Amino acid sequence: MWWWIKRNGRRYLPLPEGPYVPGCVDIMTGYSKDGTFVRLYYPTSISKTSEDLTSKWFNWVPNEKYIEGFSNVVKIWIFLLKLTLWFFGGDVYVPAVWEGEPKKGSGKMPVIVFSHGFGACRFLCSTTLIELASRGFLIASVEHRDNSACVTYYYKSPEDRDNDIRTWIPHHNLKVGQHHYAIRNKQLKQRQEECVKVMNLLYEINEGKAENILKTSFNILDLKGCLDFSSACMMGHSFGAATSLYNLAEDHRFKVGVILDAWMFPLKEEKDLEVTQPLLFVNTQTFHIPSNLEAIKTYLKKPSESTARTLFTIKSTTHETQTDTAMVLGHWLDFFMKKLDPRIGAKINSFLILQFLHKSVGLPDDISQIEEYLSQQSEYIVNDMISYTKKPIRSLSVVP
Repeated sequence: MWWWIKRNGRRYLPLPEGPYVPGCVDIMTGYSKDGTFVRLYYPTSISKTSEDLTSKWFNWVPNEKYIEGFSNVVKIWIFLLKLTLWFFGGDVYVPAVWEGEPKKGSGKMPVIVFSHGFGACRFLCSTTLIELASRGFLIASVEHRDNSACVTYYYKSPEDRDNDIRTWIPHHNLKVGQHHYAIRNKQLKQRQEECVKVMNLLYEINEGKAENILKTSFNILDLKGCLDFSSACMMGHSFGAATSLYNLAEDHRFKVGVILDAWMFPLKEEKDLEVTQPLLFVNTQTFHIPSNLEAIKTYLKKPSESTARTLFTIKSTTHETQTDTAMVLGHWLDFFMKKLDPRIGAKINSFLILQFLHKSVGLPDDISQIEEYLSQQSEYIVNDMISYTKKPIRSLSVVP
């Protein structure tokens, strides 16, 4: 099976196909829960042919606490989750260079802010984000502190940082009931505020004024003057997709939006939102019930003839397809549905995003390879909604 394939003894996520070697670094500001925590994915100055970069790849899971967090979200024993990881080949590496030097010259890096889903975290969609970084984009993937992440943390003081004493913020599983919407809507608004802080941070980085409190060899000043905000994109998955729609309405520094498998429930009473930016919706086949699709339809209406609103559904896919989990742990949803190879599903997902960004903001420059691949996989791509009324065999709380 494909998941046993390794390079130099390391199992890894799909290799990005753009011209740049992607790099990653974590950025944290402030010694409180109100600070910002993001992972930056960006193109580096490293040549693809200069050396074997395998030794510079890094572990997909940065800390054991995230495994515990995933276990809490999906409501299975942690030893079973670890056993599954072992069965699928052990640790997984991200094919990007940790703290690699950002590229210089040849144009600035267009900015994307990414919001993760319920029960997820800053690195759960690394496959898509390193692909975008390999095409020249800088992506700031926020780790939300509203208790919707599988787990996250901050440092209370410089002393705690120096001794790596982390204050962990656990995931809160909430039962559906009378106050469910009010809680989710409150989280939505905190998430939106965190996205605003991330955008503010990116401006500070570009001006050479930002500081990173994490211990790192990465010089944040290397990004000074390198960011392009003229075509800034807001992107999110699931709860993060709803967050993205809300943020697009509130923060017009974002010029386009990419909405992946939107979970619309937290927005259901936000009747006056005006999203005027071009939007791409990419759905998986089995996530969307009729009420969710009806809510999405309100955002497919064009505010003007020149504003693009496009929706695709990728057939034979589940909610996991747009994350790394199907490649790391296998499929856990809709056990008896024949599913698309997760590498193909992830590639279609990334290439649809790149095609949209090319049409909307002119980048990347050349998408001939992308369009050829999408044409080859056209049997799996539907330019329409698919309503999935069959209840999944196993419904996990991670789904939103």
